Formats: sequence, structure tokens, C-alpha cells
Amino acid sequence: MDEKALLELVAEILEVEVDEVALTDELDAVGWDSLANISFIAEVDEAIGVTIDADELANAKTVSDLHALTRAGA
Repeated sequence: MDEKALLELVAEILEVEVDEVALTDELDAVGWDSLANISFIAEVDEAIGVTIDADELANAKTVSDLHALTRAGA
């Protein structure tokens, strides 16, 4: 998943404008929660066919970490 698509997805999940999200953002600071995790797993699987490991996702701290997860499974 490219950076632009990831930022759009994260913004959609968080229900914010895409320009309010950056790769350097800490997930805790932007309101990322367990429901966001579930949405992220489902959306990434549907969009690019990558299965995100829930344990690895639980260890993600930044939006950049989410991006790495979408590339790791590709």
C-alpha cells in the first residue's frame, strides 16, 4: 500500500481529514483504538489482500508502523 493510500485509510478510520494525519503521528495521540485495529485489518485485507497479524498490529506505535505492516505482508 502506498503512503497516500495508507494516510487516506487511516484518516477514514479515524474520521478526520487526510491532512490531519502524518506518518510520524503516534497512534495513541490520534485516538487509535481496538476498533480502529479491527477496521484497519479488514480494510487492508480488502484493499490489497494483505493479512495483518493482530499481534504485530498491537505493537505498532506510529502511523509509519502501520505502513510497514502493509508492506511486510505484500
